[in-house]
Amino acid sequence: MSVESLSPRLEKAEELVAEQAYFDHAADAREAATTDRGVSQWSAGTAAERRAFARSFSSRSDVSLDDNVAFGRMDLDDGEIYYVGKYPVFDDEKNLLVVNWQSPAAAAYNQATARDPLGLLRKRSFDAERNRITDFQDTVFKELAQAVAELEQWQTPDDSLLAAMSEKRNGQMTDIVRTIQAAQDKIVRMDKDRLLIVQGGPGTGKTAVALHRVSWLLFNYMEELQPDDVLVIGPNPTFTRYIRRVLPDLGDNDVVQQALPEMLAPGTDVRAGESDTIAALKGSAIMADVIATGLADRIREPKGPVRIQIRSSGRFIEVPSDAVAMRIRALKSEVYLEGRAKLKTTLIELANGQNSPLARGAGTDLLDPKSLESVLSQMWPQLNPQQFVRELLGSKERLLRAAAGTNLRASDVELLYRPMSASIAAEPWTMADLALIDEATEGLRGAPALFGHIVVDEAQDLSEMQLMAIRRRSRNGSMTVVGDIAQSTGPSAMDNWERVEEMLASSHPCDVVELEHGYRVPHEVFALAAPVLAVAAPHVTPPLITRSAQAEPQFSETGEGDIAENIANIVVHHSGRGRFVGVIAVAELWEDIRNAFRADEIQWSESTSGGLSNAINLVTPEASKGLEFDAVIVVDPQSILDLPHGERLLYIALTRTTTRLDIVYPTGTLPTILGGNASVEGTVLPVAEIADGDVETSPKGQTEAIPVAPLTVAAVELSSSVGSVELSDFDRQMVNVVVQGIVNEMLSKVTQPLQRAVVQELIRLVG
Repeated sequence: MSVESLSPRLEKAEELVAEQAYFDHAADAREAATTDRGVSQWSAGTAAERRAFARSFSSRSDVSLDDNVAFGRMDLDDGEIYYVGKYPVFDDEKNLLVVNWQSPAAAAYNQATARDPLGLLRKRSFDAERNRITDFQDTVFKELAQAVAELEQWQTPDDSLLAAMSEKRNGQMTDIVRTIQAAQDKIVRMDKDRLLIVQGGPGTGKTAVALHRVSWLLFNYMEELQPDDVLVIGPNPTFTRYIRRVLPDLGDNDVVQQALPEMLAPGTDVRAGESDTIAALKGSAIMADVIATGLADRIREPKGPVRIQIRSSGRFIEVPSDAVAMRIRALKSEVYLEGRAKLKTTLIELANGQNSPLARGAGTDLLDPKSLESVLSQMWPQLNPQQFVRELLGSKERLLRAAAGTNLRASDVELLYRPMSASIAAEPWTMADLALIDEATEGLRGAPALFGHIVVDEAQDLSEMQLMAIRRRSRNGSMTVVGDIAQSTGPSAMDNWERVEEMLASSHPCDVVELEHGYRVPHEVFALAAPVLAVAAPHVTPPLITRSAQAEPQFSETGEGDIAENIANIVVHHSGRGRFVGVIAVAELWEDIRNAFRADEIQWSESTSGGLSNAINLVTPEASKGLEFDAVIVVDPQSILDLPHGERLLYIALTRTTTRLDIVYPTGTLPTILGGNASVEGTVLPVAEIADGDVETSPKGQTEAIPVAPLTVAAVELSSSVGSVELSDFDRQMVNVVVQGIVNEMLSKVTQPLQRAVVQELIRLVG
């Protein structure tokens, strides 16, 4: 098909008709293809593409014929046109009607830019539902190149991306193919055999990149990688449920998706917490040696002859202790339970080898099973992972013996010691315990199932023990790891990716790449969050924000007893406009919020239950990582700052929204970093909210002005100094972002009392 076959003089309405006809034709061809999915049906494309096509259909039993056949179109400078979709589509003459996005031919759709169009004259993005086109947007690269300003060098996202970013969120990530951009797409298409670490701030598309990479790898390495050979690990069940539909929506079923707790210790519920000091100790790599030594310590050589009772008799066979001890020493290097099974066989053989008439033929038929098991357990106890860890942590003597030869001190043993509960079912397991259980599982039962590629999301909080657990599941070290160092808040919080590089190292190369552009968090919100980031992680470069929500953050100062009621009012306000709402509050405030919700008959879900609804959700700051909502209400930010790693948790909470942000706080408690210093003068934020062309007043109708954070004021004042330069709205947003970054970097070098003086001097110099 040539470009000339579609007349450039067609009006858009006529073009819509022509494009719809093409969609209908492709849909008919797709439906016909589902009746025969054999490879022999298809002769177009490369051999790998034909096999991938057949496999994609054979594994896709839940594909709806109402799915859009394509989401985009590429017009090449050689006259060819390609439609791009989730799946390849051929007509009955084997002509390729739609190329799937994972194929090499489709790479230019996402990677083309004004500076490097990759042979594209035009890219067209379709808005469609149930295969009915409602609109399309064109990017004409020649025209775009002529209009490029200096800021375009970082690849301005096109209108289709910004439109997708503005769509309302729900309780799970859905189709995100169309939102992948050039820098992201290059990461998606990197070779499989490497440790790829992707650093990215809030809303930079880390999860989208990781999951698209899975889909791309499955298509392009299908001979080496099957869907059930890929493991995707999320930090918790809430997050895993949030992303669970993405891969099937991309056309890839049967990929193994697990929350980290489920992967480490299936069926073991985390019931308790512990101090960061204890959790960090349990998470250190030294505990692997403690586990190994502790297991070996449970094995005992006999001090005298081993006596095994004859079945249905009071008589015994004695096996010499030296023979048993020699066999035990030989078996100690075996996997624990395998060694135990071999020792049992040895005992039976040694019993048979005795010259006594009682021993002749004394195999398992003649040996009393209970006696044999009792004797065996005295030397080599039967253990399961939870039982072993419980008994290790519940005995100072065992801990001291297991710590021998390690760098653990007596004070560390005191920290690790936890009196055993009445039963294993009542054991107060913590999150850090699960990695110990996993380590014990390997020692007891051997290596777990191996995967050809592993994806780890929200990896910035992983301990050394957790990283070791992930590494042991990798067949050859091929992994994609994504996260944000600025959001590292756990007991084993990181300031760089060196630990991950070290613990996941293999013979493959390691690449650390950065996603620089934030697509989801609006710049109005990030302007408020940026000063928090400068304190929480001054070494982390802020993302360049690419979009506006046309709504400033809203502040609500409330009397102590009215906070929960005010939150409920704001929730109703947002929910009534169809927004997906997240209320982020420390757990201590939840009961009052619950009561207010019940009083107003508000239905909600909670992150502690492991799931999110499509409407209203109550979430802790820790559990909010990786989640996104249309509207976020941050409750009492000072209480979040008071938590360990409080600045980072506040930064996380502030950046969970894609449109609206409300901050509710008790009177007089707004932190200085958010503008709570009463002496701050200058720009203020009105409570009134502008949205969709209408003025929205806050639920309680407040009209008072609240001061903005001092650093944000500085950025606004400095950026206003370029007012004489003619800039587009988008370019002005970019200037604001750049200035904010400069100000944050400068102010991070001085103490807070000097920051205002620095700002004033900067304004004087620029002015």
